[in-house]
Parts: sequence; C-alpha cells; structure tokens
Amino acid sequence: MPRYGFLFDQNLCIGCNACQMACKDGHDLELGLFFRRVNTFEYTDDNGKTIYTHYSGACNHCENPACVNKCPTGAMFVQADGTVGHDDSRCIGCGVCTWACPYKAPKLSHKTGRAAKCDSCYSRRNEGKEPLCVEACLTHCLKFVNLDALSEEEKADCTNTLEILPSPERTEPNLIIKTKGGKDCE
Repeated sequence: MPRYGFLFDQNLCIGCNACQMACKDGHDLELGLFFRRVNTFEYTDDNGKTIYTHYSGACNHCENPACVNKCPTGAMFVQADGTVGHDDSRCIGCGVCTWACPYKAPKLSHKTGRAAKCDSCYSRRNEGKEPLCVEACLTHCLKFVNLDALSEEEKADCTNTLEILPSPERTEPNLIIKTKGGKDCE
C-alpha cells in the first residue's frame, strides 16, 4: 500500500494561514478548534542574521499511529488508504487519543464532547479533490502526495522532523518537510 502524507516546503511558506483557515472554515470547526495550525519560529543563521520560518502542521497520518494504538473503542482507525481517520459514532470522548499523539493532532470538541482531527479530507480525496488546506495554499508549499512515489530529487534536503517536533521514531509520521535553507528551525 502506498504511503500518503503531507509534503511541506518551508522555503515557500509565507505564514499566511490560508491552509489553517480553509480547514477551519471547510469543516465548520468551533471557536478555538483547529485541525491545522501555522506557527512562526525564529532562529539565527551562521552569520548572526535572524531568520523567520513557518511550520504548517496537522495530523501526520503516522505509520504507527499512537492515537489508533491507544484508542479504547476503535474510534481512531487506519483508513483504506493508510491515513488515520476518526469515527464519531464510536468515540466516547475519553481524550486518550489527545494525550497519546505526540503531535497533539486529535482535539476534544467542547461542542460534541468527542475527539476530532484531520482526516486529510478523505471524502474530498475520494472525489478526486485536494484536501482543503492544500487547495487553499497560495504558494503551493503544502501538498498531499504518495510519499513513496517522490523522486530522490524531490526528497533532497528533506526531513520528517524539526527541532520543534517530537522524534519521528515512535510513530513514523508520513510527513516530509523541505527545510528552510537546509536548516531545522528552533
């Protein structure tokens, strides 16, 4: 089975939050609930210059998803294409998934009392459309792709972690990040 996930190019991201807002609006998420967040970080380069960089993060649809492994009801599950989904009808709102995920992707909805998370717009993709966040990205820095089909050139200067993210070894995130200037942000 192919590995689907997000490809994020920090070199192109301008931190506009279009991906974050398209997701929020498209899923009609309640106040304060986001499936995707854009954060801005700064670091000092080797010449002492302050550099600002952005990171757009959501569920990483991990190969070994902690949320799925810890969910007591099976509400968190691996979908047919390998991405991680959530079944509202099986969720009891216990919050185990929210603390199990090192990326903090699942969130508890105050409105429904259940967990909610990015499913990479599974139903949209089944209709041949892009996820809302990808479709809204002004600079095309965010893509949802078959990670196994990427060429070596496309994978050059890429990583699946940054200093701001948890170690990928535990969950094996399906995420590829083209880092800003080849340097992880702090």
